[in-house]
Amino acid sequence: MKYAQIVFLAVICLLGLLGISCIGGGTQPGGWAGVTVHDGIVYAGTLDGRVVAINATSRDLQWSRPIVTEPSGGLACDPAAVPAAIYTTPIVVGDFIYVGIYTTHGGRMYALGISDGEVIWEYPKGGAYIGAIVGRTDIDNGIMYVTSSDSTVYALDINRNGLEEWKSEVLDEKGERHEKLWASPVVHNGAVYVSTFDGHIYALSVETGELLEWSFKLEAGFASSPVIYEDTIFLGSFDRHLYAVKMGSDVPLWKFPRENPAGNWFWASPVVNEGIVYAGCLDGKLYAIEAKTGEKLWDFNAGNPIVSSPVLMGRLLITVDESGTVYVFDLDGELANEAVPWRTIPIGADVRSSFCAHEGLVYIRGEDNWIYVVDVDRGQVSWSFPLTIEG
Repeated sequence: MKYAQIVFLAVICLLGLLGISCIGGGTQPGGWAGVTVHDGIVYAGTLDGRVVAINATSRDLQWSRPIVTEPSGGLACDPAAVPAAIYTTPIVVGDFIYVGIYTTHGGRMYALGISDGEVIWEYPKGGAYIGAIVGRTDIDNGIMYVTSSDSTVYALDINRNGLEEWKSEVLDEKGERHEKLWASPVVHNGAVYVSTFDGHIYALSVETGELLEWSFKLEAGFASSPVIYEDTIFLGSFDRHLYAVKMGSDVPLWKFPRENPAGNWFWASPVVNEGIVYAGCLDGKLYAIEAKTGEKLWDFNAGNPIVSSPVLMGRLLITVDESGTVYVFDLDGELANEAVPWRTIPIGADVRSSFCAHEGLVYIRGEDNWIYVVDVDRGQVSWSFPLTIEG
């Protein structure tokens, strides 16, 4: 039971970060939505419940779309329209942007028009909600896979206005409030893989949503979303270890560290490149680990928690700590195996959101509700953009 209690306390702490509470007669949205860049446009979710599009060349706001929901009717502090918190990173496919929301009422998926942010469709329709959405969605062959706080996975056809193809059974053995699906799903070889707060990795059929024969159970709950490399799943646990689990196996291939746990959770998903796992940890360290053996190659101490997943840009590995310092490692350079950053660039704002890198620039949304664009070659912030509406 000790890990169930740990997970419960963890979620309570994280809910404090969500900022979803009735203050002054309204709901404060919050959210750690990441940034997406597509065709020269920067898309992001804001801390006040909007999705915005910014032209990266002119640095002008193209459009801003508030995501508001109906009151639930059960809370005295509910206003007529409730801004939604956005924790999912917007995904662009074709002419649409897809984003999920988290509110006191539950969650919805929205499809917005890429040109003006107009709401094209939403799921579920008719004012209904599923569980609040935290994890990033995955889209494969026109089907969007959504994990929800109601412990259910949903498959939606994005080519048919979000038509529900299937929804899974409730993936929650015990029915306790803290066992939510906050991790992002991953589609691989005809299956959808999800990790849970109660320590499961489930595999579901992409065709029907039915549970496949294999699953994996760990005593401790899983903190991070799964990452798949070849035939192995990598993810962090609340017992302060990073695990490698071969598909089909009942025991871990390895755990890292092998004996004494790390100083905190591996909350962010790792990234795997050429047989090396790069994992940021809330203990402030970035670890490089041999994917087949779990052997530590090196670690770098940023000195502040690493909440966001590392990102690869060509042969550069980029990580950002919670204080807003960007560290760039050259995987081909002389210091590739010595845990020494090639660039260290502070942006001057805390960071908890996922970020992206494209053509030498790193796009970050700070907790001060600004977008920061970092020029890696020049080693400085190239430009920034305020997301807060004045007045």
